[in-house]
Amino acid sequence: MRFLFRIAIPTLLWASVSGAQIPDAATLNGLRWRSIGPVNMAGRITDVEAHPGQPKTFYVAGATGGIWKTVNAGTSFVPLWEKGPIASMGDLAIAPSDPQIIWAGTGEEDSRNSVAPGYGIYKSVNGGVTWQSMGLEKTQHIGRILVHPTNPDIVYVAALGALWATNPERGLYKTIDGGKTWTLAKFISDKAGFVDLAMDPRDPNVLYATSWERMRKAHFLKSGGPGSALWKSTNGGTTWKEITGGGFPATAKGRINLAIAPSNPDMVYAMVEADSVRGAKPQRLLSGLYRSSNGGATWTWMSTINNRPFYFSQIRIDPRNADRVYRMAVDFAFSDDGGASWRAGMVGIHEDYHAMWIDPNDPEHFIVGGDAGIFQTWDKGGTYDAVNNMAMGQFYGISYDFQVPYRVCGGLQDNGTSCGLSRRAGAPLQMTDWFAIFAADGLQTAQDPFNPDLVYYESQGGNIARRNVATGDVVNVRARTVTRTQFGQQIARIRGSGTPPLTPEQTKSIADIRVQMKKELADPNVATRWNWNTPFMLSRHDANVLYSGAEKLFKSVKKGEEPYAISPDLSSRDESRIRITTGFDIDGNPAVDATGGITRDATGAEENATIVTIAESPFKAGVLYVGTNDGKVWLTKNDGGAWEDLSMRFPGVPPFTHVARIEASPSDSATVYVAFDNHRDNDFAPYLFVSNDFGKTFRSIAAGLNVGRPNTVYVVREDPFNASLLYAGTELGVYASLDKGATWFTLDTNLPTVPVYDLQVHPRDRELIAGTHGRGVQILDVSALQQFTALALSASAMLFKPTVALQYGERLPGSEPRAQRMWRGERVPAGAAITYRLAAPVSGGAPRITVLNAAGDTIARLLGTNTVGLNTVTWNLQATGATMQGSNTGGRGGFGGAPQATGTLTDPGFPAGFNARPAEGRGGADSTGTPENQAKALIAAQNRAPVAGGAGLFGSGFGGGGGFGGGRTSFVETGDYRIVLELPGQPNASSQSLRVVRVSPDERAVLVPARR
Repeated sequence: MRFLFRIAIPTLLWASVSGAQIPDAATLNGLRWRSIGPVNMAGRITDVEAHPGQPKTFYVAGATGGIWKTVNAGTSFVPLWEKGPIASMGDLAIAPSDPQIIWAGTGEEDSRNSVAPGYGIYKSVNGGVTWQSMGLEKTQHIGRILVHPTNPDIVYVAALGALWATNPERGLYKTIDGGKTWTLAKFISDKAGFVDLAMDPRDPNVLYATSWERMRKAHFLKSGGPGSALWKSTNGGTTWKEITGGGFPATAKGRINLAIAPSNPDMVYAMVEADSVRGAKPQRLLSGLYRSSNGGATWTWMSTINNRPFYFSQIRIDPRNADRVYRMAVDFAFSDDGGASWRAGMVGIHEDYHAMWIDPNDPEHFIVGGDAGIFQTWDKGGTYDAVNNMAMGQFYGISYDFQVPYRVCGGLQDNGTSCGLSRRAGAPLQMTDWFAIFAADGLQTAQDPFNPDLVYYESQGGNIARRNVATGDVVNVRARTVTRTQFGQQIARIRGSGTPPLTPEQTKSIADIRVQMKKELADPNVATRWNWNTPFMLSRHDANVLYSGAEKLFKSVKKGEEPYAISPDLSSRDESRIRITTGFDIDGNPAVDATGGITRDATGAEENATIVTIAESPFKAGVLYVGTNDGKVWLTKNDGGAWEDLSMRFPGVPPFTHVARIEASPSDSATVYVAFDNHRDNDFAPYLFVSNDFGKTFRSIAAGLNVGRPNTVYVVREDPFNASLLYAGTELGVYASLDKGATWFTLDTNLPTVPVYDLQVHPRDRELIAGTHGRGVQILDVSALQQFTALALSASAMLFKPTVALQYGERLPGSEPRAQRMWRGERVPAGAAITYRLAAPVSGGAPRITVLNAAGDTIARLLGTNTVGLNTVTWNLQATGATMQGSNTGGRGGFGGAPQATGTLTDPGFPAGFNARPAEGRGGADSTGTPENQAKALIAAQNRAPVAGGAGLFGSGFGGGGGFGGGRTSFVETGDYRIVLELPGQPNASSQSLRVVRVSPDERAVLVPARR
């Protein structure tokens, strides 16, 4: 096990970088991300659409993963929303009369607590290659888009409006000029927008629409109200009539989703969230599936099943059988009798489904989208094919270890915890380079720096565990937990329906439970509330120490086992928020205002008054910062002995604002950064602060992050080698600052528009690791960026100090089929990456690199590239002497299972340079094998002088065998080498030292940073 000790060079950088400006575009263009997956799942899908005449071409909208297109029924996909203005996606629609016209409505309609707003509606007239904004930016969330069957200029949009506040920009919009202008065809209120639309296939003037009144805040969801209703128009949306009576529920309603049976358009289905009738027997919600056989005049209640209406509610009808109904929820089910009885579909595949497209010409072919991606069937749901070969994972948190190559672990939305390699030595990553540790919602992870087999992970609500991935052993490390809910449920079971009066024995039992409840909840060493996304971390001073946050901060000195509290309740302890989110009051009575609205939904997702972020000082053990989801920020300098409340020292931050991240500076013990996330109060501005005096005062450094669109800051990191270099992960991507936050620039050369929930800087490999919430894990080599000083950015040529080069062998990759379906990551050349910057291409020949050993002998020579900005060549760590090696710049990978971009092709319907047919030769046809051309070649050969030993006229030959007789080129030994940049006329233009380390097969953790 080797340790990487800190060196003096970062101090020099800190002193000189303050004068650096924002790098020029050419230089930034050289900072390119690589996706490492995973593709075993694709994250939450909000819509999937295809044109009836082109079922092999379909489009997929990820909740935050962009828009993807396939033209080969899912064999490969190409992303179409790489630089969209926002990541949150709601609905797609294809014009029936022109499959090249695609509409995209932004802003996810499934109103869960983590959704971000959209930024209007967009139109493409070339199959998604380019997009144009068509307005409606303030509607925030779009539930459904309908395009007229024969006139593509007529479009209807169901706009939900703001989720976290009231706003007037919501309702049912219509355009008759292709989106140039919009008419608000139906407006309900500033609380209720529209979520669904359906059109009679016989008459496009007959429309059904559903309005939905809903509101979210940080600690509650309220689905339902007077604005929720079912509507019908018979004149193309000019006038609307509410559908009431005839068996349709008359109580208050929440979300309603629609489907019309194509084979019998008078048959209309509605999945309805409806309140109960107070005092009715039995007392129950009137929610479920309703069916009308006469266009909405009368209704039959077919089923009471309606699982989590705010999140699901989607239904579809078989195009040829009006009684065949599909229901999407936690489970996927189908009915052959109009919803009276149900059978499970997609057994053993996954859960949580949100989107579906059925081929109208072949109902046995349909596509389903859910939290695990896209699934396609060709036998009416008997079997499915998972077509997840695009990296769309939604990570919450990530971590890394010190193996070679290092491994990244992270928690994903509804896809558990997974770990994968960061690279392979000169080979592309593939699907089997990832493995899953646990299911459910994965959230935060941590990896033991000295034993990479030990991985800490969790599922929702503080269920933290430690797994040995080599042996499979699992240890639960969650602190002892007592909740109101467990006691409230005990009391509720005794009360029963509440109709008969309680017996004396029952009354005493309830009183005893309450006494026990108050006693146990008052225990200072138990947890009573965990956030859905519970923070925990390994101490950087001692890998045996694990901190975890409930409403109190817990510490373990035994690798997570036997945790004990080192703080009191650090939240605001607001009783109303705790009551609403837990669903019970302080005496264990059910809360009448429990979160959910019509349908109670106290799942813990809105658990409030909890710790959500923990940070530890790199300088001294026991110096800790804690932030909560109700606006509290705390500091302890003695491992919990005393706590200082810093919460009121952030100018301009509203009360109760969620503390997104705290980062203790690795360069200055008194410096700390704090990011706030107030999107749960309809405030999408960036909040980012820094203190240089242990939190006594804070100042904002977020000015450069205001871009006019939602850009919440989720994470901030200070670079461990350059104190002036900061990174911020936001709703739109990754930003960097070279002057401590005074100015910011985007690191988005090839990073899609995507929320970035976590960032880590690997201290050995000098790589920035981004845990995106929609495009998996992305990695950026920042070794050059860490050295961007005013001098480096103004010099005509600058060679940057290379990262330590590791020479190692690795296990063989898993066996996978060879075809276009399988995902391949970017190929990263093995060896030492050598980067230099040119202010302009040099004349007189390309730059060259010489590698010298300690004695000054030439070990290797490399031919460089000659482009403005950053140039990177890779030395393969072989001693070749003065023989010139190629630049070995490596190749770029595909778009996750997709064909490779070449930069020269222009296939219609695809972005420029994208090869839609990689298995097919794209050069000119070869006609040399025709009899006529063969005869010409033979005659020409006979007229030429014979060549001794010539064998064979055709075929490209097998070439020389290369011979094994000569000595093989050897890898260099561990040691320090000098890298020299040579330019025409400047044989020693710039030089840097390079450390090479040969890693033995038995080393599990290499160059772990030393403890301070």
